[in-house]
Amino acid sequence: MKTESESIAAFLNYLRDAESRYHIEHANEQEANAKTQDILHRLELHSDSYHETARLGKLLRRVRQERRAAKDAADALAPIVTWARANSSVTGMLERLLGEVRKIERRQEIREYIPRTDVLEVRNDD
Repeated sequence: MKTESESIAAFLNYLRDAESRYHIEHANEQEANAKTQDILHRLELHSDSYHETARLGKLLRRVRQERRAAKDAADALAPIVTWARANSSVTGMLERLLGEVRKIERRQEIREYIPRTDVLEVRNDD
């Protein structure tokens, strides 16, 4: 069973993960742009054979598809990252809330009940 703290922690981890994934995808898009320029300059400046030109065309398609995937992922993550940055105080409050909930959960795990009466003691006269 998932505890309350695990749900809060999962959301906070998601926000942190979204930020790092956004940067990775943005870097992947920039890398694909650089590869595209390399391929285009090769096609422009060299007189390659028909087969080499075809190979470069296929490579260009693959690089552009990689770029599109990275750009789409970064675009989808951008509003999440923007929200997290704009609401850093909310994130901080969630971090504090997580600490409070974890403290309560730890206390509940080790609690013991101490009987207040002798009603549970075994008697032979019953």
